[in-house]
Amino acid sequence: MKKGVLGVLITLILAIVISSFIIFPKTGFAIKPINKVTLESLRQKAEVVCLQNSQCLEGSECVNNACVNKNEIDICQEISLSTPTRKIKNGDSINSVKKILTGEELPYLLSRGELVEIVNNKTIEYLYSPVILIGDNKIEKENQEYQVSIDEPIYTYRLTFSKGVDFSNKNIRRQSLRILGNEYIIGSNSDNSNIYLVSDKKNILLQNKNNIKIIQNEKKNIMSIEIIFFSWDNIKVSNYFIEPTFNSIKLSFNNADDYFADVRVGGVC
Repeated sequence: MKKGVLGVLITLILAIVISSFIIFPKTGFAIKPINKVTLESLRQKAEVVCLQNSQCLEGSECVNNACVNKNEIDICQEISLSTPTRKIKNGDSINSVKKILTGEELPYLLSRGELVEIVNNKTIEYLYSPVILIGDNKIEKENQEYQVSIDEPIYTYRLTFSKGVDFSNKNIRRQSLRILGNEYIIGSNSDNSNIYLVSDKKNILLQNKNNIKIIQNEKKNIMSIEIIFFSWDNIKVSNYFIEPTFNSIKLSFNNADDYFADVRVGGVC
């Protein structure tokens, strides 16, 4: 074989090897849109208005399985961790009044939804519902300055399914999850340890390790995904903490005096 040809072959092989290392991490995010006829069949079986944004008219999105005008969707909405009759006191934890936030308080940030599959002509629905669990962090005063401590997670995002879900199931892949105000399509290489989420804004890999827990409760036949968020620094007055995975939830420490503190949770806009 001539040296020139050999050189070309070696160069080609190296290019393939190098490109495989570049491309491989992204392959899990590859998706082929679910067939519209199939998606419509699933929607009809589930007896809902929509399962994905693509089933709504332009200018609308699928929220809580209903098509909602984008102008009405307020993912910037925030809520105080106090109530009109009970306020967070200095020295107390930020969850001393409210421990859990649900879709009733943040309807667009914490909207519910479902995955659907048909097995042997039987419709199986995996309803999911999200909550935000507020951490046990205390309001402290240090050097005459108030701050939220970082001894505990600031908050945890939990998505609970009504049934155990197999994310390696080809019938589940390419369906969508609405998480913190955005729709994510489940990627082609997903399984129960690695869930690839694809959107027009960003791609996210949820891996069952570190601060992410993918929990299958076989006894109760339910599943949940938990993402736990810690802050590296104490949160001082007029500052805030934004979770780094979806960049969609913000905890704001707005004000404090010798008696009470104003702490709020809402969407990032």
